Amino acid sequence: SEAVRGEGAYLRDVHGERFMLAADPRGELAPRDVVARNIFGTMERTQHPNVYLDLSHLDPALVQNRFPGMSRVCRGFGLDICKDRIPVRPGAHYMMGGVTVDADGKTTLPGLWAAGEVTSSGLHGANRLASNSLIEGLVYGAICGRGVAAALTLSPTTAIRCPLQYTVTDDDDPDEHLDVADLTNSLRSLMVRKMGIVRDAARLEEAKTDVDFWCRYVLAREFDSRQGWELQNLLTVAKLMIAAASERTESRGTHYRSDWPSRDDAVWSEKHVVARRD
Repeated sequence: SEAVRGEGAYLRDVHGERFMLAADPRGELAPRDVVARNIFGTMERTQHPNVYLDLSHLDPALVQNRFPGMSRVCRGFGLDICKDRIPVRPGAHYMMGGVTVDADGKTTLPGLWAAGEVTSSGLHGANRLASNSLIEGLVYGAICGRGVAAALTLSPTTAIRCPLQYTVTDDDDPDEHLDVADLTNSLRSLMVRKMGIVRDAARLEEAKTDVDFWCRYVLAREFDSRQGWELQNLLTVAKLMIAAASERTESRGTHYRSDWPSRDDAVWSEKHVVARRD
């Protein structure tokens, strides 16, 4: 809904009240992390599963011309975006950090380059804006492309490493009593509730306990399916994110701790949390 809010749409709670004006003088045009936190807080306050996007005060011709895709999707649910309030909620929020890269886009793993939001490139502050992300992808995409091409020119026989495809035997069935799809859904739900838009020590500790348990149960197994590998990767990343969020005892940009609501430049300015495998 970011583009729609930029065009002048309002956010309203279940009672029809605009809640962003009380939270920020910029209203619905506040930075996305501020908007996301206030949507989250409004949902908790009203005990309602969503808030509403209201375009009814805008010119219908403008709305239909600017947002034909959104209009088409909403019609499938019986909603007219020119008249009806559209239920919205934060699905996910952009976070800073990721894989360590150098100025050439190289990771610490030989033969692997990375570009875009998967990386910790240093091109962002504590908040990610859409325009910054596009520039990052274009700049580092080109840099990585040139780096890979140069590396292949120097060593044309460089092999590409792929995940091993394990063979599962009846005696060593790693999928026995393990519902990968259910665990994956549970992990996603946990991360939204405990490691999402608003964090605190208690929620983070609960998330750590659950993820540690799942890691002990899942990471030692050898899967022969993409779904199993992805669950292992998701658990690994979740564990690192929870540890980093627990370590950073302040709020900065998209990282918001309700138990540490202020930014602490004396301790955390220009500091990064880096996870290394010893």
